[in-house]
Amino acid sequence: MSDESEAARRLKERMSSLSPEQRAVLERSLRERNVKAPSAVDPGPGTKAAARSAAPRRGRRPGSTMDFSLFFFSGDGTAKGPGKYQLLLDSARHADANGFDGIWVPERHFVDFGGLYPNPSLLASAIAVLTENIQIRAGSCVLPLHHPVRVAEEWAVVDNLSGGRAAISAASGWHPDDFLLAPGDGQQRYPRRKDEMFESIDTVQRLWAGESVELPRADGSSQTVRTLPRPLQPRLPVWVSAQGSIETFVRAGEIGAYVLTGLVAQRPADLKDKTAAYREALAGAGYDPAEGRVTAMVHTYVGSDDDEARETVRGPLTAYLKTFLEQQDSFGSEFSKLNDAERDVMLNATFERYFDQLALLGTPDKCESLIEDLVDIGVDEVACLVDFGLDPGQVLKGLDHLTELKDRYRHRGETEGEKS
Repeated sequence: MSDESEAARRLKERMSSLSPEQRAVLERSLRERNVKAPSAVDPGPGTKAAARSAAPRRGRRPGSTMDFSLFFFSGDGTAKGPGKYQLLLDSARHADANGFDGIWVPERHFVDFGGLYPNPSLLASAIAVLTENIQIRAGSCVLPLHHPVRVAEEWAVVDNLSGGRAAISAASGWHPDDFLLAPGDGQQRYPRRKDEMFESIDTVQRLWAGESVELPRADGSSQTVRTLPRPLQPRLPVWVSAQGSIETFVRAGEIGAYVLTGLVAQRPADLKDKTAAYREALAGAGYDPAEGRVTAMVHTYVGSDDDEARETVRGPLTAYLKTFLEQQDSFGSEFSKLNDAERDVMLNATFERYFDQLALLGTPDKCESLIEDLVDIGVDEVACLVDFGLDPGQVLKGLDHLTELKDRYRHRGETEGEKS
C-alpha cells in the first residue's frame, strides 16, 4: 500500500471514530482557518488524485510580474554540532547569483522553532560580506525589544558592509515572554507595543538620516544623540510586519512603509481587502500607491514532479503547521481543545489545503497558479520560506526549480517572449 493510500485510510478511520460533539469542535476549528473538513467516507486515493489533476490551474498571464525573495524563519535552535547556518549561507549565495530580490532573516527568542535566529543584524552582517547584489532584510526586527539607537547603529553597519543593501521589516512583537528583553519595564510596555513600533520607526529613520534626536536618559532628563557609523543609503527601506489587523496595513501606508505579510492564518480574500486598504492609505497620505510594496511569505519547495513534491514536504510541513498551531494555544486556539485523533485530522486537512492552494509546492507549472492569485490580490513579491524542516540538500535542489519559476515572472520587458 502506498504512503498516500495508508494516510487516506488512517484519516478515514479517525474521522469515523469522532463523536458528533468532537466533529463539531473540529469543524469549527477548521472554519476558523478556512479549511474544509474531509469526509468520513474516503473516496480513495485514485479518485482524489484524479480530482486534483482536474482542478483548474492558472498559468502565467502576459504581463504578470512578481518579485521573489528567500525567507528563513524556523531553523531549529536545539541543533547540535557545526554547520547550523550553512543552509542560510548557501541559499544566500544562490539567491545573490540568480537574481532574487532579497533574503530575510528573522528575530526569534526562547523557542526551539526558529531558535537559530536571535538577532537578524548578526546574520545579515555575515550575508553582507558573502554577497554582492541581494538586499539583506530583517524579517522581522521586533522594535519594542530594542532601543532605536541600537537598531540604527547595527543596521548602519550592515549597510556599510553590504554596500547599501540593508533593509528591515519592523514588528511589534507577539509573545509577552519576549518583552523581558525590552528596555525598561517590558511587561508594562507590552500592551502598547504597536504604537511603540511606529514611534521607533520614526526615530530610527531620523537617526538614519543624520538628525540629532533628543532621547531620555535613565534619570528622565534628555540627551541629544546622533548615531554612527553613517549608513550609505539616505533612507532605510522599511516594511511593517502585518498579519491579522487591517489597521496595521493602513498605518503602514500612512507612513509610506512597505508591508510584509503571509498566507498563514488569513484568507486570501481578507488579504486582498487589506492590500487595497494599504494602497488607499498610501494615496491618502500623499504617496504614490504604485510605489508601495506588499510582500507575502509563502512556504516554498519547487520540484520536478507534483506527487514527489507532495510526499517530500508532507512530513516537514505538517510538523511545521502543528508547531504553529500549538504556539497559538496560549492565546486561546481551538487547536488545544482537540484530542490527538482530531488534531491529526485537522493537520491532514490543513496540509492538503496548503499544498493545493496556499503554498509554492510542486512544479513551476503548478506554482504559477498561486502566483497569479497573488498578483490579483495585490501582492508585489513572494518571500519564499524554505527552511520549514526539509533536508538542506533538498532545499538547495529545490532552489534551481524556484529560480526557473522566478525567471518566468521577471519585470516587464524582461520576460521571455516580451522582449522588445
